[in-house]
Amino acid sequence: MTGNQLLAAAVEVDITPPVGTLFAGYHARKGTSLGVHDPLLTQLLLLQSGDDHIVLITMDLLGVGLGFARRVRAGIEEAIGVPGCATMIACSHTHSGPAGFLPPLADVRPPEDSQLQSIAARKLIGAALWARECLQPAFLGVGRGEVEDIGRNRNDPVNGLLDTEVTVVRVDDARRQPLAVVMNYGCHPTVLGYQNFLLSADYPGAARAALRRIYPHTIFMYTNGASGDVSTRFTRREQTFGEVDRMGRILAGEVLKAMQPILTQDVVPLKAHVVPVELKFRSFPAAEEARHKVEEHQAALDELRAAGASHGDLRRAITRLEGATGQVALARQLGGGTHTSSEVQVLKIGDLALVGLPGEPFTQTVLEIKERSASEHTAVISYANDDQGYFPDPVSVEEETYEALISPYGADVADMLRDVALQFLSRG
Repeated sequence: MTGNQLLAAAVEVDITPPVGTLFAGYHARKGTSLGVHDPLLTQLLLLQSGDDHIVLITMDLLGVGLGFARRVRAGIEEAIGVPGCATMIACSHTHSGPAGFLPPLADVRPPEDSQLQSIAARKLIGAALWARECLQPAFLGVGRGEVEDIGRNRNDPVNGLLDTEVTVVRVDDARRQPLAVVMNYGCHPTVLGYQNFLLSADYPGAARAALRRIYPHTIFMYTNGASGDVSTRFTRREQTFGEVDRMGRILAGEVLKAMQPILTQDVVPLKAHVVPVELKFRSFPAAEEARHKVEEHQAALDELRAAGASHGDLRRAITRLEGATGQVALARQLGGGTHTSSEVQVLKIGDLALVGLPGEPFTQTVLEIKERSASEHTAVISYANDDQGYFPDPVSVEEETYEALISPYGADVADMLRDVALQFLSRG
């Protein structure tokens, strides 16, 4: 074995919270969890090449705050020596997981739960220790597939932009058997609606479960991508656990297909970069103007209902009204501020670049990063290390979509994040 031989280990632990915790994801859902449909899990992949390391963590959570990510990074660095800049925490954004991992925001996020965060942090640091003891010679390769039937642009399902690519990273053990598989595909995990009161990982969890039935000894990891303007709104047939399984099998089938032709190699250089960013707040409307905007959207919704509009048109109108209502709360809480701080992370694993963005990028942003990246393979990972909300593009701002109305940022935030990512992608 040479000094640059890739070493790898992957472990999985349960992070299902106690029944009775608050949910994250839907403002319309009132009440706590009443049971567990499927466990919420976290996976940790540890890679080592010479003196360089990368830790990728995936979690069945809506998102985590940067404070939590830094706490975990510091714990892992102390436990196994991996620098904080080389650890990425990526959340699936399931809307059927617990609240408490994100700082409160206006009237749309409940307070943080310090106990849940402490337990999860200890589990992640323990997983890193466990993985270090399991390191073994490994081989890694990257493949691609196309998923057509899970996500649609939720503001324009016919002509709206969509990233159908699923990037698949396969890590094999010394026997050339899959040790871990990372999938990257962009779509809100919202098959289940606000009426659901059972904890669930939604379709990403169902995809992992389907794949584990074929590869029971492999750790499967899901990362989200171009999710800001993409959801299951126009593809789900119903909001049931049966539908969760159906969509999970669609993703699993494409991942299974993409896994097979991947060529792997055992010498894979590793690099990591983190750059701080300032996310500038936009100018919020005056209170009276904001309330008037709510009245306008309410009137538009009433008109559509009276005219017997389609479910899709009604759903878009409802979300615009929700966005306008949320904008009133944002203006009240953030109107005196100028910006919030976060970070962009780039992990390079051979000819693969993982770009971690701290919230919900739109399809246009993700496609531009992929197209202009200097790496042969690029995957954009949303909800990475932080969740600062939607990063709207100019079109959504002009059209006053829900995502643009509920976002505290202006139309230039997406370009700023794209340019920061591309700056680091151009480095060796």
